[in-house]
Amino acid sequence: MMVMAVVSVDGYTLEATYEGMDEGFLKTFEKFTKTVTFHVKQDQARHNITIQLQSSDQHVFRVEPDVISLDVLPSETVSFNATIIGLSVGVEILTIKIISSDSSEFEEVVKVLRTPTILNFIFTYFLLIWTLVSYVSMGTKLDLKVIWSHLRRPVGVSIGMLCQFIVMPLLAFCLANAIFSDNPQSAVGLLVDGSCPGGWLSNIFTLLLDCDFILSLTMTFCSTIAALAFMPLNLFIYAERFVEGDEALKTPFKEMIQQFAVMVAPTLVGILIRYKLSKIKNVCLCLLKPFAYVLIFVSMGLGVPSNLYVFRGTWQIWLACFLYPLVGGFLGFGISKITRREREQAITIALETGVQNSVLATAVIRFAYPQPEADLVSRIPLLITMTTLIEGCTLVLGYLVYVKFFQNKYKAVNEDDTAKVNEDTGAPPPPPPENKDVELSDINASSATEA
Repeated sequence: MMVMAVVSVDGYTLEATYEGMDEGFLKTFEKFTKTVTFHVKQDQARHNITIQLQSSDQHVFRVEPDVISLDVLPSETVSFNATIIGLSVGVEILTIKIISSDSSEFEEVVKVLRTPTILNFIFTYFLLIWTLVSYVSMGTKLDLKVIWSHLRRPVGVSIGMLCQFIVMPLLAFCLANAIFSDNPQSAVGLLVDGSCPGGWLSNIFTLLLDCDFILSLTMTFCSTIAALAFMPLNLFIYAERFVEGDEALKTPFKEMIQQFAVMVAPTLVGILIRYKLSKIKNVCLCLLKPFAYVLIFVSMGLGVPSNLYVFRGTWQIWLACFLYPLVGGFLGFGISKITRREREQAITIALETGVQNSVLATAVIRFAYPQPEADLVSRIPLLITMTTLIEGCTLVLGYLVYVKFFQNKYKAVNEDDTAKVNEDTGAPPPPPPENKDVELSDINASSATEA
């Protein structure tokens, strides 16, 4: 038995004990109970005493009984038990109030953790493996010559970096202030996600929407390296005000830098495979899409049942996770059009801006924060991943419908209108494209096929 508290008030001494004390807080699991034994003693004749037990959030844990009345004789010790019932993941306060002719109260921290299962363990490490494999795959697709062509005139890359590391963290901070002012765990989760670089989902959506795939890869590669500096900087600027006084939520800058260094290393391994091991590169490229589909299917199959607690979030959490990638994408597209980027590049930058690497954010949080704080913080990136998938798949579906039913008609109408204008004005038909353009389109097509 471990002592939780010893309190004296109005001649009474109350001692609370329980089994399994852990770093000064009471810990239990979802759907489990924890018994706390109270010992009350008085030194002189007094009236009866009332003890009230109150949970700061009945949805996280409940106390039974919550009111106890005792009649304690002089120099007598009376003991009774109270049960802490864990209901959902959270960190809340148990308030113990002693009422006699005088009154006093004290508080104890209660942490409710997810019940450990093999499924949670598998999903956590599968998430890490998924992230590492995605970065190796990205490295095998990176052509340094094409990257250099984008870096030599880095207008698109610079706009993307501006959106990712200036606009998105600021947007996350504004949403956190507006929606999560009294929920520091969710605020930190949103800011961690907003400080992450672009992820592999943006590359996939760019490819499916027939946009500038090489630019997307270049931006992802550059932003991943830049995140080593920008993510800790943005968290220092924006997140500290939400975690003031809460040591468990202090941003672990050192651990996060180490995690990002680990994520950059697989990208370099992929580049090495591309240029030194051509046979392995070809195998990786052939298996890339099938392997990606398998990873998505398995991750959803493991992730949803092992993280059901994220679906119990409030409507504010769902609203923030829905708006964040959507508003970020529109801002990226608007900034790109203001800077006179072509439509394909503007959509690419919009995707790279709105589709942050939530998988990486979740992996970093799980290995950097203690439990249950890690689960509470990572709830936002997990939901953002889900809403991003829904929004991205809807966009791809709309694009496929447009290509199937409307694009050819639109081209035919334009060609008929152009021919009619030329016939009326006597202007010659437009010349065929030069060989240079044909070659360039062939290069783009072959690059997209390879990717």
